[in-house]
Amino acid sequence: MGQLFFYLPFLKYLSLRTPSMTAPNVTYDFVITGFGCAGMSLVHYLLTSSLKNASILVIDSSTKTVNDRTWCYWAEKPLEIHPKNSPIIHWENISIRLGNREVKKQLGGLKYFHIKSSDFYSEIKERIQEHPNVRVVRDSVCEIKENAFGQVSIITEQGTRYSGRKVFNSIPDSGFLRPESTALKQVFVGWKIKTPRACFDKSTAVMMNFLSDSNDKTDFFYLLPFSETEALVEYTVFTTEKMDYRDMEPTLRRYIAENLGQETFEVTFQEEGSIPMTTFAAAKSSSPHVTLLGTLAGCSKASTGYTFHTIQKHCKSIVEQLERSQESFEASWERKRRFAFYDNIILNIAKKWPNALPGVFFNLFETNSGTEILRFLNEESNFLGELKLLSRLKFSIFIKSLLHYEKH
Repeated sequence: MGQLFFYLPFLKYLSLRTPSMTAPNVTYDFVITGFGCAGMSLVHYLLTSSLKNASILVIDSSTKTVNDRTWCYWAEKPLEIHPKNSPIIHWENISIRLGNREVKKQLGGLKYFHIKSSDFYSEIKERIQEHPNVRVVRDSVCEIKENAFGQVSIITEQGTRYSGRKVFNSIPDSGFLRPESTALKQVFVGWKIKTPRACFDKSTAVMMNFLSDSNDKTDFFYLLPFSETEALVEYTVFTTEKMDYRDMEPTLRRYIAENLGQETFEVTFQEEGSIPMTTFAAAKSSSPHVTLLGTLAGCSKASTGYTFHTIQKHCKSIVEQLERSQESFEASWERKRRFAFYDNIILNIAKKWPNALPGVFFNLFETNSGTEILRFLNEESNFLGELKLLSRLKFSIFIKSLLHYEKH
């Protein structure tokens, strides 16, 4: 970026005249633009640190009162930020299915945890109410730019200009990511359903159910069972095309009818989303005063889309650095290069030979333990362990991907 301008989807509002903008006298220590998972996580770690009395401004267009997301992660015990205001849901087994074959893995000392976003939002908002130094503004951000005084100005849709010493931004902006025409995306539609008859194995989370490996695209179903009659069922497609979520719903409904045997069911929750699958997702700010969070910072794992656990690592790292020094501050999310390389091998296969990808994931699961797989996917494995894990896989498709290697 030649200059520090982060233009957001609300660009049309930049026609607001500067003289009409109010200019509060206060300059906040920290301004957080975007109050989803990343923004709330950062607030949590700030309020549990020595910086808990700093002046904090949060700007978001949503009230964050509805359940709009499902987050999962794996760990030995619930993360400290895991909501305490509802029962903790987890699974100790995971499985992957390809056609008529299934591999089920016990997770050993790990558990696969589930978070309902509304529980997460509610708990963080309750904590904020205990801190009068935190101000939350409901508004849309139009522009973030550095001013001549080494501070950052934030201009909103309502015509207000705010000022901050440090700004943390997680609002999606396609300018940071690969062009829509080339970037692979993980597009998903999910329903939480109640069925009249028992049909779910509540002990096992189904990570991927590939009905076939003969398609010209990679698509699968994801299933989180909460009881024998209640589960979250999602349909996911890896694609470079723009997809209408409504066009995916008949496939989801057909799966529930034909594969789960449930013609009638009640939908109690719906979600949809699109996660960029690219190692180019991270963007470094040209200013030490603006830090990117969440997917913008590259916290979404390119080959799987998992984001929650990495956001926690990044936000904790940010606060630890701020506690040490706010002057020499470098808080971009840096991955180990070898994991970006592994992801690019997978993305190369997904784009060029999508019908081979189900076999790659199934082979990974059938030849390694559940603990090994999840630590590898969490990028918490060591190099020797990775060599052992990868040496058990069928090599032909990986050699083909290496011979035609590209970064994605």
